[in-house]
Amino acid sequence: MRPHSDRDRLVHQFLSLADALARQFSRRYPDLLELADAQGVARLELVRACSRIKDPLTAPAYLKRCIQGALAHWIRDRALLVRLPKSARSEAPWKHQSLDQVLPGGGGSWLDTLPAPDQASGPETDAGDPGLEAMLDQLTAREAATLRLTVLQGLSLRQAAQQLGLSAMSVQRAQKKALEALRQQVSA
Repeated sequence: MRPHSDRDRLVHQFLSLADALARQFSRRYPDLLELADAQGVARLELVRACSRIKDPLTAPAYLKRCIQGALAHWIRDRALLVRLPKSARSEAPWKHQSLDQVLPGGGGSWLDTLPAPDQASGPETDAGDPGLEAMLDQLTAREAATLRLTVLQGLSLRQAAQQLGLSAMSVQRAQKKALEALRQQVSA
């Protein structure tokens, strides 16, 4: 492990790189990533990665890969599960919005428009739906477990990966396969 003075020097030297990559990601994904969040993720990864640098000559390329990877993981863990067609994207609630925000035209907030929770419907009853369970039983164990954790329980890819003992990317792949299999079951 590098002494703190070397790490601090590297962090200060490449802080502009982390900020530039954060700006690049926030411009590329404006509805998914705010600049302040991107900078926080990028700077945190910069500090972590500077502690692992062994050869200062390869530092810029290594740090760029690490920061880009951290930003991509952050977006992937928070992006929508289903990709909408371009025609529906303008109507989708992609942006961060407060439920207390006043609706356009006045007369209440977004929270006021939501229906009251019904005791008969909820995640626990959706998971107990015999039709859904029958469809999940036709999937592999990994795919079914992935869907149960990420879709029915609402866990992030990383949280599901920790519970399953897999990588987040493996969970994402299993999730995609499972969703495609369910689409084929429904359309058949």
